[in-house]
Amino acid sequence: LQNQRTTKNTILENLRQFYENAEDITTKISGGTVQLFLHEHGLAESIPATRLSDGTLHYLCLLSLLCHPKPPPLLCIEEPEIGLHPDVFPTLAELLLDASRRTQLIVTTHSDSLVSALTDSPESVLVCERDDRGTHLKRLVKEELEAWLEKYSLGELWRMGEIGGTL
Repeated sequence: LQNQRTTKNTILENLRQFYENAEDITTKISGGTVQLFLHEHGLAESIPATRLSDGTLHYLCLLSLLCHPKPPPLLCIEEPEIGLHPDVFPTLAELLLDASRRTQLIVTTHSDSLVSALTDSPESVLVCERDDRGTHLKRLVKEELEAWLEKYSLGELWRMGEIGGTL
């Protein structure tokens, strides 16, 4: 993606929402490895990936997957919220919805905050429940939730037990 200007710009724009001083991301191939460097405004030296926080690296990985113009036919992401600040969740939700238009996307989460970020698109959520007959998936229907969604977010409804998916 380093050489795909539009995609790289999209990644940088999304990164700058939470890391304002990010100027560029570059890679260097050395000794059979790919090294990643973040260039920050005001710093003379680039920052190697080994010096970035786990959350920043995780977000960069998610951005690379979700902004890819030609993703694989199926993309599975387990708990994308781990290591990320909750302020990122609305942007992450938008990125997930956008990527789902280009590929089949399966995402698991235990984060009511991330689910809340999908309140405007409840039909994108499938609730997983297990009972004595097995595991069942149920797609949420926006029209069935309209009255609830006037007062509560999707994550709040989940915590209240109104959409299922609780122990």
